[in-house]
Formats: sequence, C-alpha cells, structure tokens
Amino acid sequence: MKLLACAVIAIALGACKSDPPHDAPHPAQPSPQASAEPAPLATPLALAANASPEGGPPPIPMRGDVAIPPEIVGKDVAGYTVTLVLRLPDAPAVPSGAPIAAQAIDAMRKQNEPRFTVDLSPTRMRMRLTSAGFLLPRDSELRSRLDRYGHFFLTPDLASYRVLAPGSLRALFGERRADVSPLSPAEVAVKGDGMTRLGYKTRRAEVQSRAGSGFFEIAHLPELGEGGSLLVRALLDFMNAPPQVEVLGTDELPLHAELHWSTRGALFFDVTSVVKRVDIPAIALAAPPSGASFVTGALPPVAGELRVSNKDLTALHTGPIDLGPKAASITSGALLLVNAADTPRFAWIDGAPVAWVAPEGRLELSPLPRGRYQLEWRTFLDDAAVPAKTLTVPPTEEPTDAGAR
Repeated sequence: MKLLACAVIAIALGACKSDPPHDAPHPAQPSPQASAEPAPLATPLALAANASPEGGPPPIPMRGDVAIPPEIVGKDVAGYTVTLVLRLPDAPAVPSGAPIAAQAIDAMRKQNEPRFTVDLSPTRMRMRLTSAGFLLPRDSELRSRLDRYGHFFLTPDLASYRVLAPGSLRALFGERRADVSPLSPAEVAVKGDGMTRLGYKTRRAEVQSRAGSGFFEIAHLPELGEGGSLLVRALLDFMNAPPQVEVLGTDELPLHAELHWSTRGALFFDVTSVVKRVDIPAIALAAPPSGASFVTGALPPVAGELRVSNKDLTALHTGPIDLGPKAASITSGALLLVNAADTPRFAWIDGAPVAWVAPEGRLELSPLPRGRYQLEWRTFLDDAAVPAKTLTVPPTEEPTDAGAR
C-alpha cells in the first residue's frame, strides 16, 4: 500500500490557534478592515455633490440593503469590448535549478492570472471574471451604470445580484464580502505623456488617496462616451477613493493602471485588446438585469479551492529527490494547508498560485512528488504576505506550527 505523508502548515498573524476538526465547516470570520452595512450612509451627500457627466441630476449612491428595479432593455448598443489582465509586480519567484519544472510553473501562473472581459457603452459597463485567478467564482460579473455610484455583483448564472455601495470592492475581491470601507479624499495630478499602448498614444495621471497611489495611462477611444469612467470608478473603489474623482475625460479609457498600497504590495491592470462594437446586447449591460433576485450579505462560505489540477501538482517538480533513508520508500506525499489568518490567502508553491484558503479553512494538496517546496502566502490584493518557508514532502521531522513570527 502506497504510503502518504502529510505536512501541516498553519499561519497565525498573532497568537497561534488550535486547528479545527478536519471536516468541520469553517464560516468566514468578521473582517477587521471593513465596516458592516449600512456604513455608506455617512457619505451620500458628499458623493452626490457633482452633477452627472450627461448634464442631468448627479449620480445616486447605492446602498447594499436596498434593491434596485431591473432595467428595461432595448436593442443592441455600440461601444467597446476590452480584455483586462491583473498582475502582481512582486509575485513570488520561481526557484531555479532541478527538480523545479519552470515551464510547467509558468503555465500555471498564466492559467491563474486574474482576467476580465469588459463591455463598455457610453453609460454602462459589464466586467466578467474570465479566469480562476480570483477568490470569486469564475464568470461572475460586475455591472455599473453612469447614473448610480456603486456596482452590481452577479452570480455566474445571473440568478441573483448584490448591490455594492461605494467602498465595497476592496472587501469583495479581497475577502469575498460586501462590507463597506470608509472613503477618503483623493487628489489627481496630470503627469504628461505616457507610453504608446496597443497603437494608442496615452497621457498619464496620478491619484493619491490614503489607501495608496494610482497611476493611469489613458488613451482616447472615439465614441466611448463616459464608459471609461465606470472602469475607473471600480479601480478607485479598490483605493477607497470617492467615485466622483475626475481622472478621465469623455471618450477616454485607461490602458494601464498601477495601484500601489500604502501598506505593501501593488496591483497592475493592463488592457491587452480593444475591439470596437456595434452589437453589444443591451441585456448584457442591464444593471440589474430582469429576473435576477436581490440578495445581501457575504458570499456562501467556502473553506478553500484548488486552482490547479492534480496533474499540475505532480508537474511542479520533474521527479522525486533524495531526502534520506527515512523517506526512501515514499515517492509522493501531501501538504495540508491551514489558514489561521483572519483573511483569505492564496498559497503559492514554488512560485505557482495553486490554491486559496479561507480563514480557519484547510485544504490538502496531493499528490506532490517527494522533495522540498517553497510555500508563500499572499492576499489577493497583495497587501499582506508571510515570508516564504521551505517544506519537505514527506516531512523529515514532526510537523510543527509554522505560524507566529
């Protein structure tokens, strides 16, 4: 019978915690970084101060506990479809030398890059999550409209939607919650010409907020209208900056954006393709769409999810290595990942983002070829990290708590 060894890894960002039962449910814990609904009630007057770019009444700030009537849609509309890739400029490094399978790891990194397909009309946006690189389900959607501050989050089957008040996106993407963080003032500065991207000349702008700095390279797209400002509202929301901050003009879109956090880390957004459209289905931009049920609160709890296949795990190394006589008869083993932090974390093994684990959650990685592995934990926003730790499979000593440092 094949032997299987398990190395138990736990993170604790304060005092160490005892592990929960292996198969017990692990509901998410209250976020220490966000305020529960209806926190945005302190900001509507400030948010509503600016008139709508269309010249009508100012946009209305939405609340997460108030449903919005479904939109009645008409015929197809003109606009643009762009693809958007999110990258970590400081992603964990891939170790060099045998038995690291660098080519296979690079393929896993590419497979798990967070990617979006974004449909933009002059007054509407649909942002669809088109990879497994998120804490959120693949094919979930974020929809926005010019006359409302905030966003709509739809499940992949479009059966339900949540109203996201301004200040919610950081918690949604970083913690799978609809909590609202306080918005802080932001300042915009023009920085001259940027790079030519996808054949478009760009100009540069910088936004400073308490959460960090945003750098935008902005192109002119004829007949886009104010659609680009809806994408910028989403990026500003990651920075806890007010949505009415004027970064773009009419018919403009950022082709590159860098969000640098005041704590640590950064996210880079790159538009990789731009297609002008005359046939975007109006129903795809309805915010909210007809037939979707209004729901509130956090997403259903999940203990964690693998982001690669078992075949990918075995391909991390080219084969087993010698770990001494105690492990000579064991060719593969497993790692049991236990997240004792209070926020979800991605587990990067030898530079590959193989899984994410919820607070108090646990997830087993198996099978892994016998050998040494580097484990590094990161948040989705890359605003918190734990130093890399070298592990062996099977373990060469009794498993220990790898947490409090």
